[in-house]
Amino acid sequence: MPGEDSCGPNCSCGQSCASRVPIFQDLNPQELARFDHLLTTREFAGGEIIYHQDSPASVFCLVNSGGVKIFKTSPEGREQVLRLLGPGDFFGEAVLFGEHARSASAQALGPTKICLLDKGAAEEVVQSHPEIARKLIAALNLRLQTAEEQIENLGTRTSLQRVARLLADLAAEQAADTVALPLSREGLASLTGMTVENFSRKLGELQDQGLITPQGRKKIVIRDLARLRELA
Repeated sequence: MPGEDSCGPNCSCGQSCASRVPIFQDLNPQELARFDHLLTTREFAGGEIIYHQDSPASVFCLVNSGGVKIFKTSPEGREQVLRLLGPGDFFGEAVLFGEHARSASAQALGPTKICLLDKGAAEEVVQSHPEIARKLIAALNLRLQTAEEQIENLGTRTSLQRVARLLADLAAEQAADTVALPLSREGLASLTGMTVENFSRKLGELQDQGLITPQGRKKIVIRDLARLRELA
């Protein structure tokens, strides 16, 4: 990964990356310490690219803090957001499956700390801990199910239903009535398979129905989560 900085033998994120990632939670303290010994860390500014689509796949990545956007770019330059990741999530799993190039790009959403495990070390950890391998497969299967649901969502729901579901999901994830939007309206429109103009119109319709109240361009107050869920 271009510009990757090592932090010495131990991850200096302030909190063990391994202990925060669900697939590693069955490791005992000694195993966690050994695992963290293999990690390096890097800090990314908001908007900074972690790796580019089609770049060599060389590291397995763990989100320690902040957030990450995974997206693909078409030959025409159109961006499609695939998923958003937060603390405890992993990405860059292509290194474990013999893939030589990244199929998508990764970008930091705000200040973000990423723990990095190189290809050889990642393969060794998975091979020496069958339970980690099983959890990794389960996590990837869940992502596949989520992707299938997203395809269904794009194909069978109206644009208003898609926006309502997005906001309801964000409210559930953040456990708050005032939702911080993780992307710009352009990014959220891409995530829901809409133009930014249509996305903004649907926000206006939800506001007219008394379900939400925008606070600037970065926050939305959920006024009636139950009705929002019914609509979604």
